[in-house]
Amino acid sequence: MLSYKLSEMVLKAIENSPMGITNLEVLESLSLSGPFTLKTTLSRLNKSGRIIRLKRGVYSSNPMRDVYACAQALFNGYLGFSTALYLRGLISELPFTVTVVTASKSFTKTFAAYQFKAVALKEKAVGFENKGPYVVSTRAKSLFDCIYLPKYSIEQEKLVNAFKDASLLPSEWREFRHYVKKFAVGDISKRFLNVERAIKG
Repeated sequence: MLSYKLSEMVLKAIENSPMGITNLEVLESLSLSGPFTLKTTLSRLNKSGRIIRLKRGVYSSNPMRDVYACAQALFNGYLGFSTALYLRGLISELPFTVTVVTASKSFTKTFAAYQFKAVALKEKAVGFENKGPYVVSTRAKSLFDCIYLPKYSIEQEKLVNAFKDASLLPSEWREFRHYVKKFAVGDISKRFLNVERAIKG
């Protein structure tokens, strides 16, 4: 009975957390039980599918309340590529994969119907800002990233049309060219120039 009561209290604590996500330190601070019992309870809740263990010490309610917040809790980085295009209203189609740009390593995790992908851009993992509760690539950096690694983007024709409609400001085009000058070496720079011409043309 006590174990059931503790499970329900831990579950409620996770569900009542901001965006349904919390970590072990926060749960320990609630003093619901000792550390060992708490970890055992979390393990049981995860195995039974009542919560989702995003990574070591980080938990989400199940179903996920906010997949984008979960992606950022899972990976250390900013929401980018087609995910950024969607969050910025540049495309209307919800991407199946939630993509986070990181400076460390690339890997993929799947939870239920959602796929979360970390894409390592190393020193290129720059050019982001807060957008509501999320950290998202700027419009200029979103364009750069999508041209740089098109497999995580949308079709080029759709990308061009999306940014034609977006009407980037002169300051955003300067930002875009800054990334091209800094990170696009050799022949790849022509690809950026061609897309920019297509958008402006």
